[in-house]
Amino acid sequence: MKQRTKKTIAAGLSALLFFWYFSPAMAALRALPEAVAQDAAEAAAPFVRSEARLVRVSGDQRSQGEQRTYALFGLVPLKTVQEVSGLPLVRLGGQAVGIVLYTRGVQVVGLTTVDTDAGDQSPASAAGLRKGDAILAVDGQPVSGAYGLMAALQSKEQARLTVQRGAEKMTLSLRPAKERGTGQRKLGAWVRESTSGIGTLSFRKGDRFCALGHGVTDVDTGFTLLTERGYITPAAITAVLRAESGQVGELAGEFSTRESDAVGHIDTNGGYGVAGPCSGGGDLWGAEVPLAAATQVQTGDATLYTAASGSWRGYGCRIIRLKVQSAPGIQGMMVEVTDPELLALTGGIVPGMSGSPVVQDGRLVGVVTHVFVNEPKRGYCVYAQWMLEKLF
Repeated sequence: MKQRTKKTIAAGLSALLFFWYFSPAMAALRALPEAVAQDAAEAAAPFVRSEARLVRVSGDQRSQGEQRTYALFGLVPLKTVQEVSGLPLVRLGGQAVGIVLYTRGVQVVGLTTVDTDAGDQSPASAAGLRKGDAILAVDGQPVSGAYGLMAALQSKEQARLTVQRGAEKMTLSLRPAKERGTGQRKLGAWVRESTSGIGTLSFRKGDRFCALGHGVTDVDTGFTLLTERGYITPAAITAVLRAESGQVGELAGEFSTRESDAVGHIDTNGGYGVAGPCSGGGDLWGAEVPLAAATQVQTGDATLYTAASGSWRGYGCRIIRLKVQSAPGIQGMMVEVTDPELLALTGGIVPGMSGSPVVQDGRLVGVVTHVFVNEPKRGYCVYAQWMLEKLF
């Protein structure tokens, strides 16, 4: 009898826990991501408070908000939610700019051989150099461009190269090969010291700008360039190669590569774009709008700003897919261009439009980052909140 009573009590408790876990209050609590906007937290609060008591509130300086911990009956912790508030006002981008970057040291974009009296040799390959490596110094002396690297090797029978490979810094020993006919000592590698191209401004906060929504990579290797410095100058779109399924289009433009014409300088090149201080180019910026938290974005109508037509304006689009992200991540949103004028002009989203801001309900919600080759009307975006966290 006692055994049957225990089983009955256990079954009853299990049933209660089951119904409690799947109750509307618990469903509302589980549905809250790790980081929410203040209005989202307040909307869920009446459902949550019925069974999960708020037991602790602590400041979160990073998000300019609070962390709220909920517990069952005030005793058993269930979930801690970061409440995001106080996101700033920013000035919209959308204008095309020329982007000029100089690498830190030189970046290896390919390996080759050197024709010597003893036959073909590949010093770079033998030393363990790889495509994408950045050569920072020779025997401890910083490398300044491709010419500086070549000059540094001429007096070396053997050299120690300081190399950056991703997050790792290493030293490689190399014996330069003497080229037949010229007598010059060579590395056996193709290197790059700078790059330039067209991109789109995303937004500006105070005296700092950001653009692109993704890092500048080397065209030959696909590796993000290890950047020493760079700058942006105003650009004019001169032609549009319209995208079609299976064919990526492009915005073509003209811009000055003189640093004296710069309206901003680049001090960051990474996964969320390029950024740096800006002091000029007042006519490059649009209206001031609030920046939205990632949790405030919804599927539905929005506006994409670009200068693809030669002048800055907004075009209709739809946010068709959202990824719940409680921490910075790329490809958080998918948008589809719906505006017939932009579709007729570009076919959708094309290279050169990376960085174009997307506005929904008067708030900056995201920035265009990647195109779809087979579906040019669609593209990926990064949440604007993550660009703010990573670049400012």
